[in-house]
Amino acid sequence: MSSMDPIRNLIASLPVIDLVNAGFGGISSVGRVTNNPVWELVGRPDIWTMKQTKLKELQLKAIKYAFKHHYDNCDFYRNYCKDSGDVRPEDIHSIEDIINKIPQIPAEAFKKGVISSVPKNRINTVVTTSGTSGSVSYLVRDFGSLIRLGMIIVNYIANPGATQVLKEQKRFEGNLSKIVKYALTNFYVAPLLPEPNEASTWFTSAFKSLIPFMKMFGIPYDFHLKGFEFNPEKILEEIKEQSKKNKMVFLVGFHYVYNELMKYMDEVGETLELDPDGSNLCFTITAGGWKKLSGEAIDKKAFEKKLVDHFGVYEPYIVDAYGFGESNTIAIDFCPEGNMHLSPGVMAVTRDPKTLEVQDYGDAGLISVWDPTMLSFPSFVISDDIVKLSKPFECDGCGVITQTIEFVGRAEKAELRSCGLKTEQILNDENKKALEIVRAKTLRSGIGF
Repeated sequence: MSSMDPIRNLIASLPVIDLVNAGFGGISSVGRVTNNPVWELVGRPDIWTMKQTKLKELQLKAIKYAFKHHYDNCDFYRNYCKDSGDVRPEDIHSIEDIINKIPQIPAEAFKKGVISSVPKNRINTVVTTSGTSGSVSYLVRDFGSLIRLGMIIVNYIANPGATQVLKEQKRFEGNLSKIVKYALTNFYVAPLLPEPNEASTWFTSAFKSLIPFMKMFGIPYDFHLKGFEFNPEKILEEIKEQSKKNKMVFLVGFHYVYNELMKYMDEVGETLELDPDGSNLCFTITAGGWKKLSGEAIDKKAFEKKLVDHFGVYEPYIVDAYGFGESNTIAIDFCPEGNMHLSPGVMAVTRDPKTLEVQDYGDAGLISVWDPTMLSFPSFVISDDIVKLSKPFECDGCGVITQTIEFVGRAEKAELRSCGLKTEQILNDENKKALEIVRAKTLRSGIGF
């Protein structure tokens, strides 16, 4: 018996979902009372199913708060605002003002220097990401920004995610407490990732945001690429051994790591049978660009079939996640209708790659977000990902009320050149010096680029 088993059993005997939602609700209430609308928004237990009128009200308050925070604490962004029509926090009164007035930074700006809205002693980690130019961005994260992302993900798992599983798995008899008890006594997380202190990708950072919650609930986990060592034989043995004790295995990793593992399995003629019918509630979480695997193009459905054939997992429980390092933006496609739902913690539009004009819903363009949950730097960003966004709607399949996102591709280098030149002119020597310091201190992060 593991030393954590008694703790897990004790927690499993409690009304966990109710306690989680009560805790989140308490955080939201404290945010409201203390005039911190960012925590008020993130703490809402119903954030994934909130009516749009209320969500927009909270987003407006949170984004105004974040805008003032960045304007007051980030010299670069304040200068950028002055150079973009001298926009000030007191100019923002509506959602339309956010879209039309609050300046968004092109993702390329983060390759030119460190942009930060928090003191150095509050920086918890640094995320790196490469863009269309191949150069690297260094993106600082404070603990609060990490926790807010973790809360949004945990909220999804505890509410719409658990409800969806409950509808499908009849053996739990519609009883949420039964599924929670099963999960907390059988859960094992197997990230096919380096440890967070060894890598600096957005996906590793997103997983890091969940670690405090896993520790809180006594959920065991092992990083299977420690020290960037890829030992497929050892990985498979550890997963098989853990699955004997913890039937509910969560595999988490980049698509190409799965692909390399499956190549090894083909070579040695080995397959697993983790959860063919979904009754064990094993989930396979993927992220990081399934369209290219070491130069190999692969169809998403074909890739999912490979996962089913090699790991013996249930196809509906293969979940793809989307995000990018310049934001806490997260999107998840755990939906019977195949929709990838965008986090309601951010407000998003698409922009025409040539003109940067805001587009209609459904048009392919650069995803542009105003993310109030990220207070370590101004996450009001024009990404170089081209996507299609839907209008917010209530999904008949899973019940969430969000926009959906469809990844189309990456922007060409030239498409953001004018924005990049503008931001490079505004970045001062101090920003560029800080970039060199962070670059020197940041651990190698080839996984996930």
